[in-house]
Amino acid sequence: MPDAKWYEQMYGGRDGKLMELEPGHKHFLTDAQAPRRGTLLDIGCGTGNFLAAARERGYEVSGTELDPKAAEFAKEKLGLSLVFGLTIAEFVGKYPEQKFDVVTFFEVLEHQAEPVAFLRSAKACLRGRGYVALSVPNRERWLTGPDVFDFPPNHFLRWSPAALKNFLRAQGFEIVCMQEEPAGLAYTAQMINIKLRTGLVRRVRGGAPESFRDVMQMEAQEARHALETKPTPLQRVMRMLGRAKAAACLPIAAAAYPYIRMRGHKGAYLYCLARRAEVD
Repeated sequence: MPDAKWYEQMYGGRDGKLMELEPGHKHFLTDAQAPRRGTLLDIGCGTGNFLAAARERGYEVSGTELDPKAAEFAKEKLGLSLVFGLTIAEFVGKYPEQKFDVVTFFEVLEHQAEPVAFLRSAKACLRGRGYVALSVPNRERWLTGPDVFDFPPNHFLRWSPAALKNFLRAQGFEIVCMQEEPAGLAYTAQMINIKLRTGLVRRVRGGAPESFRDVMQMEAQEARHALETKPTPLQRVMRMLGRAKAAACLPIAAAAYPYIRMRGHKGAYLYCLARRAEVD
């Protein structure tokens, strides 16, 4: 698995701002079956956007985050003092007596090379009949082309609803709620854009990285060079054309959207709330 330096290098551009809530965050905060208060630990909390929102809802919040700059932002900008630069296994080893009513990990499980060990560590942080809440990319989502985010070193696992249910039940959890996000308008436009890929941008740019997805597949030194190298004027023009193409897909998506909804195409995210089945 990538270390903290890799996450800092790849996702460092997000460290200086408060990101919007992910769909999984919103599902949890509006889930009528989730606990409405109590202590909450968010694994992979990033810059603390979800922790801040949960704190406003009345939870007593803590978090873990491997990216040191993201953790620093959460502490200094949002006043989230209980953010630890540890893996969940390290947190359990260092604070074995710390127990929480809810442990969350949104867009985290797919990054784990050893999911059983990860979930056991999360479970070790729970009180009695505590809850876990999570979201993952849905393996059964609508795709019109390959998504390299789904490959190592970024994603190690792909989860369908059935696989996620079986996994959680095998580790001693009861499924309380599971929701598959439907394909929205923006996601439909993204899929149309992927379908209309021609490779022209890559050819014109002379093999230079086309996107963040390309850089993610590089070796560390090569990726560092690609991230630090300023684009040429031609590359800037091609990037603008790429954005214009993406924008042009929106009206096409709007026209196609009723059909997409009728077909029941699924969006990117799968949300789950589960409860610990037994009390030790």
